[in-house]
Amino acid sequence: MSKIGLHIGLLFGGLVIATGSLAQTYTPINITGFNQDAIAETGTDATAVTTTSLDLSTNIMYSTLFAAINGLGGGLPMNGTIVSGTKTWQLQPYTVNNVMYLSAAAAQPNTMAWGNFTLATPASYKAVNLLVFSTEKTSTINIVLNFTDGSTYNAGNFTIEDWFDGNGSVYGSYGRTTRLTGGTYLTDGVNTQNPRFYQVDLPLSCINKNKLLQSVTINYLNGATAFGRLVALALSGVGYTPPVVTPAITQATCTNANGSIGLTVTGGTSPYTYAWNTTPVQKTATATQLAPGNYTCTITEGDNCQVTYAGTVPASPMPVLTAAASPTAVCAGDQVTLSVTTSGGTLQSYTWNPGNVTGTNVSVTPVAATTYTVSGMDANGCTVSASVPVTLKPTPVSTFTITPANVCLNTPQTITYTGNAANTATYNWFGFAGATVQNGSGQGPYSILFNNPGNYNLQLQVTENGCVSAITTNPGVISAPVNASFTVSESSVCAGSTITATYTGSGAGTATAAWSWGGGTVQSGSGFGPYKVKYDRNGLISLTVKNGACMSNAPSVVINVTPKPVVDFTPGALAGCFPFVVNFTNNTQNGDAYKWEFGDGNTSTSINPSNTYNNPGVYTVKLVAVEQGKCSDSLTKTNLITVKDFPNAAFTVNPAANKPLELHEATFSFVNGSDGATTYKWDFGDNTTETIANASHHYQAPGNYVVTLHAINDIGCEDTAVRQFMMVIPDKVLVIPNVFSPNGDGVNDTWEIAGLRGVTNCSVEIFNRWGQQVYNSHEYSVPWDGTWKGKPLPVGTFYYIIKTVTRNYNGWVALIR
Repeated sequence: MSKIGLHIGLLFGGLVIATGSLAQTYTPINITGFNQDAIAETGTDATAVTTTSLDLSTNIMYSTLFAAINGLGGGLPMNGTIVSGTKTWQLQPYTVNNVMYLSAAAAQPNTMAWGNFTLATPASYKAVNLLVFSTEKTSTINIVLNFTDGSTYNAGNFTIEDWFDGNGSVYGSYGRTTRLTGGTYLTDGVNTQNPRFYQVDLPLSCINKNKLLQSVTINYLNGATAFGRLVALALSGVGYTPPVVTPAITQATCTNANGSIGLTVTGGTSPYTYAWNTTPVQKTATATQLAPGNYTCTITEGDNCQVTYAGTVPASPMPVLTAAASPTAVCAGDQVTLSVTTSGGTLQSYTWNPGNVTGTNVSVTPVAATTYTVSGMDANGCTVSASVPVTLKPTPVSTFTITPANVCLNTPQTITYTGNAANTATYNWFGFAGATVQNGSGQGPYSILFNNPGNYNLQLQVTENGCVSAITTNPGVISAPVNASFTVSESSVCAGSTITATYTGSGAGTATAAWSWGGGTVQSGSGFGPYKVKYDRNGLISLTVKNGACMSNAPSVVINVTPKPVVDFTPGALAGCFPFVVNFTNNTQNGDAYKWEFGDGNTSTSINPSNTYNNPGVYTVKLVAVEQGKCSDSLTKTNLITVKDFPNAAFTVNPAANKPLELHEATFSFVNGSDGATTYKWDFGDNTTETIANASHHYQAPGNYVVTLHAINDIGCEDTAVRQFMMVIPDKVLVIPNVFSPNGDGVNDTWEIAGLRGVTNCSVEIFNRWGQQVYNSHEYSVPWDGTWKGKPLPVGTFYYIIKTVTRNYNGWVALIR
């Protein structure tokens, strides 16, 4: 028996629109929803046979009969059939409402804002086509397709051309005329292929073409002018019959891949292509070499829409086996009888696995829970099988724990069963290896006590539901007690001293000793000792002795360590001239008493002493530090302090002091007569200095100057000598140079008038040969450097004018290079 399912789906989630619809033949669709009569069918009074005009010029359409009666050209066919290529539309009878007349917000006379074309008989379509035109320029509309299942499809917005001179028309030259009550009618547009009808083609998606179209909603959105209107006339469509898939299924024998499914497709859009979910994919209407199971085929129509078929290939009937076991539950190692019965056919042989044993009744001995399978072959060569489980009754577990397993003599132990047997099982403890049972029964727990030290093996075997466990053996150790103690040779020592620790306890034979030296460093010793241990700081000696589970802690001993001083000191200065006072800073650690030896016979017990050296020489300093009168350390710094004599400063001057000299002659020579100095500094009293041994100095302004010589030896000791006064007076006659050479060689580079230095209310002006001023100075301070406006002047002779309070000078000066 097969299960056949047919599912119709849309390729790519329903987004692909069916193709090829424009090449189909469109036939008229019978619809309702027309609200006006705009086609005059007969007579001479157009107002009597129509309900509205269609534009601002009150134009209407008319039939060929109305045209013949009123002498008009053109006219719509009397049968209302409009044909364009493969499309045919059917207009409504001219005697009833035959147009859907729309405008924006129904603002134009006799119009609606929107309308529904309702199908007289809902049906499936590949595509539908709307016959329309616009008046008063173009109009924009929105079209929505409505289906009987309540779903909708918004086909989009469309711009419709005016019925005169629009592009893309499908029908025209039928003429129009003014809506009159009688009189003379005039034909409009026939000779220019006007008026015109236009189409809106609406292809349906693969999903929607399988639905029943119920109505088409037309919404007027806007017009190119405020008076725009839309005229909808008819619908045509390409009908669609959903595909029907009829399968022909051949069952598979046994579980072989020899079944097949052949498909016959009617309806839909041919040609069809096929894709089965087989490996590899089969692409014909019939899939072959199929094993029993479920299959699907994707059928693609000629317009790319898809249909999915689902079907099942059944297997041929086979005999049914029933397997049995007796008993179905056994202990490990017990025997089980297996049997099999057959219904619905006959098998040639029977084979049981695991074990590969043949026969309808066999015996097996399972070692674990096992499912046994019997199989055989029928007359068609099909193999059938059946299975029966054989469970293994749980073998009880005899595990247990001893807490603690290792104890000191006279300490009780707890025996706890940890297996899976019930309390009703039988428990054999084998006399607890001779221990005395304090309390407990059955599976326990038990409290036991051994009376002698030694190694013991406790055992347990459990029997439950006829199944016997293995024997579990757990060892236990009963240890002999110990008593720990020790002595030390000395408990109060100086840092770095070594003490001796000696074990004085009992039970050291098989026991182990764990010493803690509390910061001490073991120099020698192992096991129970004795040990020699060095201590640099306070420590605590502790000892733990263990013999199996027995343990003893000896009383701890504190080692008090006096820290050894670490001597260090620094002098305030290393060298000086006598009498030389040196302050010493003591940087010693761990000292409380001190003795200083300064190398000159002086000593001190101060922490930070001061010593005065009264004689030249090089001195060695020693410091001894003591802590608590027990530990000491010393530091000697050899040749640490250097003491020397002060230098003697002296000098002579030429010309001699206190002898007036005119400014232009004010050059003094100083001869150094100092003793014991290595460096010198001259201060000439005019804010100038020199650092040479013998100096010469020319003063730049009148005045009385004091000269000081600083004489300094190699360790910085200083002496000074002073001479006063170097007397400099103004020049009695102003000395004016008549030539200078500003060439940058450092000699005579400026025109300098020494006698003007310090003279107030004076001025200097210099002119070139053309009378241009190239230099001027008031309160003469900066000599002329031979430039004008920052640029060097050429070689030549320049005229000067010098004015003072007492006298004026003028003359010529030569500039050479």
